[in-house]
Amino acid sequence: GWGNKVIAGWRFLDGCTINNQSCNCTHNNSACYDDNGHGTHVAGIISSTNETYRGVAPDSKLVVVKVLNSSGSGLESDLISGINYCVDHSEEYNISVISMSLGDETYHNTTYCDNCSLPLTSAINNATAKNISVIVASGNEHNSTAISLPACIQNATPVGSVNGEDSISSFSNYWDLPILFAPGESIYSTWSNGWSFDSGTSTATPHVAGVFALMRQYLSLT
Repeated sequence: GWGNKVIAGWRFLDGCTINNQSCNCTHNNSACYDDNGHGTHVAGIISSTNETYRGVAPDSKLVVVKVLNSSGSGLESDLISGINYCVDHSEEYNISVISMSLGDETYHNTTYCDNCSLPLTSAINNATAKNISVIVASGNEHNSTAISLPACIQNATPVGSVNGEDSISSFSNYWDLPILFAPGESIYSTWSNGWSFDSGTSTATPHVAGVFALMRQYLSLT
């Protein structure tokens, strides 16, 4: 809950800006409530403290940045604002990983695509310059030679999906350039008002984000 697992957040939808305090989810929790279910599912994969279905990094805290509507759609400008929010508040909330289970279903690239959206590339580069790992889903369009934007930006870490036999999932996008894979088929995790199974590179991505968070914690303690 807010103030416990979720320590902060901001909404960048429907005209919400960083100057609009009604979009500050710390003070107006409902502004960041998940009205789709997808965000809750990926958050549970990272941070669930359930005794049976524990997240990869169960002691981690969450900063929620809502940039997609109830249908799972959103604007690139809002995504950029969300990344910038994490960068600007990285020291305040100790943000070390940005996990993005999203992507452009219509755009795929076989090589790094930094020039396809310079503002988005700049936002991701600013995050990694602050030592924030940016973990991004590769997409689910059954493409074995290209991945989606923004996963194809060079300073992002793209994630594809594998099944229980460690075979690449049939739906998973991947390419010949560096990419990580994680479990992404029939993953059981938190959902709005309960629990549910889901599949996709979206469910693989938070597995990697959780591992990155654990690695960062380890390095900070050594």
